[in-house]
Amino acid sequence: MISALILGSLIVIICIAASQFLYRFGVPALIMFLVLGLLAGSVGPWGPLSFDDYEAAETICSIALVFIIFYGGFGTNWKTARPVVAESVLFSTLGVLVTAGAVMVFVHFVFGLGWAESFLIGSVVSCIDAASIFSILRTKKLSLRYNTASVLEIEGGCNDLPAYMLTVVAIIVLQGQSADDVALTVVLQLVFGLLVGVLIAVATVWILRKVGTRLPEGMHLLLVIAVAILSYALASELGGNGYLATYLCGIILGNAKIPKRAHVVTLFDSIDWLAQIMIFFLLGLMATPEKLPAMILPAAGLTFFLILVARPLAVFAIFPFFKNQGRRNPIRKCLFISWAGIRGAASIVFVFLALAHGVPLQSDLFSLIFIVAVLSITIQGTLFPHVAQRLGMIDEETDYALTFNDYQQQSSHSFFKIVVDEANAWAHKMIRDIPLEQSLLIVLLQREGHTHTPRGDTVILPGDVLVISGESFSGDTHTQISQVLVEDDNPWAGKLIKDLELPADTLIVSIVKSDGSAVTPKGWIRIDPNDTLTLFTLD
Repeated sequence: MISALILGSLIVIICIAASQFLYRFGVPALIMFLVLGLLAGSVGPWGPLSFDDYEAAETICSIALVFIIFYGGFGTNWKTARPVVAESVLFSTLGVLVTAGAVMVFVHFVFGLGWAESFLIGSVVSCIDAASIFSILRTKKLSLRYNTASVLEIEGGCNDLPAYMLTVVAIIVLQGQSADDVALTVVLQLVFGLLVGVLIAVATVWILRKVGTRLPEGMHLLLVIAVAILSYALASELGGNGYLATYLCGIILGNAKIPKRAHVVTLFDSIDWLAQIMIFFLLGLMATPEKLPAMILPAAGLTFFLILVARPLAVFAIFPFFKNQGRRNPIRKCLFISWAGIRGAASIVFVFLALAHGVPLQSDLFSLIFIVAVLSITIQGTLFPHVAQRLGMIDEETDYALTFNDYQQQSSHSFFKIVVDEANAWAHKMIRDIPLEQSLLIVLLQREGHTHTPRGDTVILPGDVLVISGESFSGDTHTQISQVLVEDDNPWAGKLIKDLELPADTLIVSIVKSDGSAVTPKGWIRIDPNDTLTLFTLD
């Protein structure tokens, strides 16, 4: 037990340290997780780790994938993604079918396998690894033209769902079940996946709005984790697509006005990395090095077929017919999306799913997908930024973080506009005497219609308008920023700001209305139910 804890901790530490080294060479950190698993399964201070339980591996990796998919939905910025929803959803469904079909034909005629097994292989590799793609976008801070990042974000979140359904259908076919069983499975997967995901998400939003601000931070995060797992487990228990349910739950929660969302983003970013480490370490741990050489050529052939034929075929069958800003999607966007088809975590989980069900196979499916994942992540992941640069897909003028729903938490600067009145604690004080946090700066002062450069000896007068800039922060012993969601029974609801009985050291620095619009706080502004107020407090 103690040895396992020591080993597990060392693995995570080594992976984190090695990822910084690999980053310099543009190699995705996921490769390191896989290599460490491979080494642990062959050598090590405790001897080779023996683990070949596909059912246990499938359970562990399925739970890990739940968090990856939930976070993918939670982080999707619906407002940014809305213009490309139609093409992205079509591509994540029809595109998966085209990719799976093309691979099935290739494997059948080139590898000489039966149609059912060829269909299984096509289904397993038909989805991309969104986590790898967005890890690269974040670490390299790449902003892509033509809403391409949003396309990949929605595709990555959605395409696991049809790929999973295709894999389940392939397993049913290989087990010799009837066409009626296949049809019933597809219907149940869709119906219960949709219903459970939406209902749980709506209920959770209601709960968080009612009691979320009163819950301790730790319990608030535990609630979201429990909801992510419940959406998957309940849908699966009813015969639905658990991944569809958890993705819908994530995207609804991520775009709803819920308290303490920034804390959820921080937590799930760490969980997402841990989930990827677990999946790729298990893949390496369960690999048999002696079997890999025999599968190198077939896997290399399949990888290059995916990169050069199957993925481009799916992309060019769909994207050229859609318009972006009034023009059809440019060829370079289609070429880049073709290159971005990195295979990884989901394909690995689906392999474990097939092997756990004991389907009869002629091929060494595990070794095949192992090498495909390694080659895809290494080749496509390493060259990802270079391909984007060569195709002219990098947008130097746009913040890369705009794509993500946690933009406000990750943005390097935030701005607050404060109107100082006579009762304000800052009135008649010099700027240098105001105990602002070190990361905050008063960048602009407006007085009687004129703009002044604020200096340390500038005295703040009633009627001054201050613009404060700074990095996101949680406050120190002097300052504190908090958010309040005004509910129907809140005593502030329906009142004008000037009529609120606020402490002298507390300011309302921003108001976000229920429709998402921002309003500058002024005395005559009415606070409505579902408004979100940002409060600035001096300790």
